[in-house]
Amino acid sequence: MRLAIYIRSVESARGAERVAANLARGLAARSHHVDFLIEEEGGWLTSELRAHHPTINVINLRQFGTRPVCEGLARAAVFARHLIAAPAALLRGRGGCIRPVARLLCNDAPPIASLRRYLIEARPQAILSFLNYPNTVLLLTTALVGTDTRFVVSVRNHMSVAAANTDSRWVRSVPCLMRRLFCRADAVIAPSQGVADDVRAITGLPAERIAVVYNPVFRPEVLALADEPIDHPWLVAGNEPVVLGAGKFKPQKDFGTLLSAFARVRAARPARLIILGDGRERAGLEMMARDLGIAADVDFPGQVQNPYAFYRRASVFVLSSVWEGLPNALIEAMACGCPVVSTNCPSGPAEILDCGRYGALVPTGAVDQMANAILATLARPPERAAMIDRARKFSLDEAVSGFEAVLAGG
Repeated sequence: MRLAIYIRSVESARGAERVAANLARGLAARSHHVDFLIEEEGGWLTSELRAHHPTINVINLRQFGTRPVCEGLARAAVFARHLIAAPAALLRGRGGCIRPVARLLCNDAPPIASLRRYLIEARPQAILSFLNYPNTVLLLTTALVGTDTRFVVSVRNHMSVAAANTDSRWVRSVPCLMRRLFCRADAVIAPSQGVADDVRAITGLPAERIAVVYNPVFRPEVLALADEPIDHPWLVAGNEPVVLGAGKFKPQKDFGTLLSAFARVRAARPARLIILGDGRERAGLEMMARDLGIAADVDFPGQVQNPYAFYRRASVFVLSSVWEGLPNALIEAMACGCPVVSTNCPSGPAEILDCGRYGALVPTGAVDQMANAILATLARPPERAAMIDRARKFSLDEAVSGFEAVLAGG
């Protein structure tokens, strides 16, 4: 099959970006021709995918050669059709979502004409979009395309909780856009049952239109990457135990709770904390560590290309998120044999850990319970082999089979 994957960028190489890249490689390995559609260049993942040409063809829609006037006309046509359909959508209780669509078309200027041209010229059997912006752009573009391409969107987060816990006007508008536009999709893919249930509650789509496909996280290469040397003085055998966190520094990840919990762990025993990642909250988190008196035992190395080497050498990985879709970092840590502690947030951790069988689950924001779970895990760590075996459930092979079936219409 000729298949297309549409994501805005993979420059950050975070969870959804790595899932999209892993999926492209997995589909190409099964002899599918994969067009990987992006809007922004940059990052090692983009270079890696380009190295797979011609089985993976990376196409930058912003450099597709479509004239600006055509893009402007396409955006105007999409908005006109959306505006005409809005009253009927309101009567059906789906919400007109006029302002969010207008802001997206004006502020982001999505390459709708280029996407339409690609779909008409390439005629892929199916196209899969990743994340809220590409999902919205793809479903708006369907109004201008008359091909028999199968349109599949992928929701990566529990959007009800995300919209209720953000200052972002865009994120708050996503549930409205889902109610209005998801009826145009042939199928919706969710990374966990919790996200699937949330999509159904938001959109009213029948269960048979929503498929749960776990993320393609566990790959044989992960074990080799985990064994690569690492240049960090705290991760040397015989040193104090290291607690590890990872993710973008934003409210969703709630690293403040992790810092507070670690301060209580540090008061009870020697330990150190490393948090991988970066973001706008970094300065505030560094200040919080100083205020808690733990700055000497906390390190923020930034974004790293090989987090697996950190997972392998850490004593425990902690996920402190308020919400997720299916947290890749939790699975990646387990794939490297690292014991884990996680918040029981919506959605994903309970499914990954089998309701606490493979790692402690604590309520979101519960500092004392998180500290106690970390201390208990450090005192009595589980067998690393059990962590690795559980992570195999989220393998690339199983995920590719799941995505492949949905894209084929099965």
